[in-house]
Amino acid sequence: MSAFDFALKDLYRKRQSNYPFLLIIIIIIALTEFLIYFTSSLGLNIFIQTAFVNRFYFTGGIYSIYKQFNSLIQILLIILTVAIVITVTTTLVISKKRDIAIMKALGTLPRKLYSFYLLESYILYFIGFLFGLILGLVAFGVFALIMTFFNYPIVMRIDLVYTPILFICCILGIFFVTGSTLRKIGRQKVINTFSKDVPYDYDASKQLKFIPKWLISIGFNIKMAVVNTLRKKGEFKRYLLIFSIIGLMIFTLSLGTIVLRTSSQEWIRKSQSENLIIIGHEEVLYNYSLMYRMFSDPNLLINETDINFIESQYLFNISDISELYSIGEIEKIDERLINFYDVEELKGIIIHEDDSYEVVGQQRTDNIPIIGVNPDNLIQNFEIEGKFFTEDDAYDNMTIGDSLARNLFDLPLYQSLRLTSIGSTFHISGIVIDSFYAGWAGYVGLNIIQQALNLSSEINLVSLKIQDGTYDTIRDSLENISSNIGENFTYLKLDDVFHINLDFLNNLSLYPMILILVISILSILSLYNYQKAGIMEKAKDFLIMRAIGSKTRSLKKILFLESSFILLPSLIVSLGIGMIINSLFLFSRVFLPPLYIPFIFFLVLFTIFIIFNFLSLFPIIKKINNFSIKDFTMY
Repeated sequence: MSAFDFALKDLYRKRQSNYPFLLIIIIIIALTEFLIYFTSSLGLNIFIQTAFVNRFYFTGGIYSIYKQFNSLIQILLIILTVAIVITVTTTLVISKKRDIAIMKALGTLPRKLYSFYLLESYILYFIGFLFGLILGLVAFGVFALIMTFFNYPIVMRIDLVYTPILFICCILGIFFVTGSTLRKIGRQKVINTFSKDVPYDYDASKQLKFIPKWLISIGFNIKMAVVNTLRKKGEFKRYLLIFSIIGLMIFTLSLGTIVLRTSSQEWIRKSQSENLIIIGHEEVLYNYSLMYRMFSDPNLLINETDINFIESQYLFNISDISELYSIGEIEKIDERLINFYDVEELKGIIIHEDDSYEVVGQQRTDNIPIIGVNPDNLIQNFEIEGKFFTEDDAYDNMTIGDSLARNLFDLPLYQSLRLTSIGSTFHISGIVIDSFYAGWAGYVGLNIIQQALNLSSEINLVSLKIQDGTYDTIRDSLENISSNIGENFTYLKLDDVFHINLDFLNNLSLYPMILILVISILSILSLYNYQKAGIMEKAKDFLIMRAIGSKTRSLKKILFLESSFILLPSLIVSLGIGMIINSLFLFSRVFLPPLYIPFIFFLVLFTIFIIFNFLSLFPIIKKINNFSIKDFTMY
């Protein structure tokens, strides 16, 4: 009989006990594929309800950190899947120990045994992966149809990265980890091989080590749970690994979602702020407000063909708004001169410590809005890398938005930008996270841009920061001042646009919440079937205990305590590793929640797992109650 024939026949012969293992692999692969396609094909564009997306939309620093977060989750998901597949195949091999012992006693060569059962593990995995892949694709296809029905069109992209990585990692994991377990079993003596998860040399009469005496002295059930945990170290380690990775993923997703949501909102608040009023020509105000809306609306695209901001009818003198300085409710007055300019990225030189140098930049060109501002009067308190230019160095420096920095430059802080429309060149001194024009704008000194355009003190926009709750008080004054500037001049409060952008960021936080929901379903189904797969072994133990007088309630408590001993350390491990991962990958330049938040997550996760642990006992106890000695064969 060939190894392949033996593996197939053995899978079929013990199909009742092998189905739970196969079902676990199918479920984990299906849900993993669903999430891979969800993140790759759908990604952060779940809330884009249009086929047209302008090239400026959502390409800045906030997109970058969400994309980084997305990649981290995909990597953790693959690690979880590989761990569960390896655990399932290893458990399958351990369940065959008695069969292996009998075959060794009959003279089967260890190499043959190795090929038989490793091939059986691979067949189980290949079948599970194939059905899981099909089920995952079908599930995502149904999901895409549902989303299309609700006007959320999804273009399905075939994944050629994460799926092959997952497939190969599982194959390697089975070969090295499951194969190592199989080789270890093959080297054991025949009589020792009859023991499964319980070590053959385990001595229950020995004094327990590393276990506080007060813990085992509380009661008989606790002592039995401790003993069962210690004598099944292999099972304990596998459960610990699975629960730790699951806890790590949920913890990372939950904490990361809060951190990203809080940080992105704070960055936009610093970029745009509340209680902002702009004064200017009505066409200037209309287009200027839409340029803020471009951050959250992919349908909008304002360019130089829509408006020429420096036409004479849009300009006014700073002296025309002198009355604003006498209004006490106005905290800050920010004079601005905005227009579109042709720009060119200039190459930069990086000098290394060994005196070698590197030239960066590709001399890319574009047409973007540039705003002349007085840095001393700037209302925004941008989140910035580098520094904002000052009045003293404004002649040579400028500051640019995060999207412009990511898409038009290689290393912007080492490069310069040339405004070819006016022939001026500025070194990039700082990069800000900006919601204006989706982060594709630049800021230069107001007097520098006025000189380049041969303007004395003309501007086309003034931005006001007012005290909270004073808008109705100063409306009449703003009306008079704006009407005195000229015909069709008015004022506009930008709070509505600000809240639209914040709502967009709130919607982004729903994206990882969907992942949390799916991963939670994956965890519950996989772990339940994993427990179900080992029910025969547990049932044998407790059938003996019940025969010598143990009550069902006592058995349930022991099972509950055994799982709890695994849950607590696994969640502690996931808490520690999760905080390290978030610190390394997500916490750069973000706003951290209070320290008690991670511990609240820990308590919530522990409570959820404990509830699941309790509920999973009902079908297990029911099966134990239905078992009799007739249900068990010698092997």
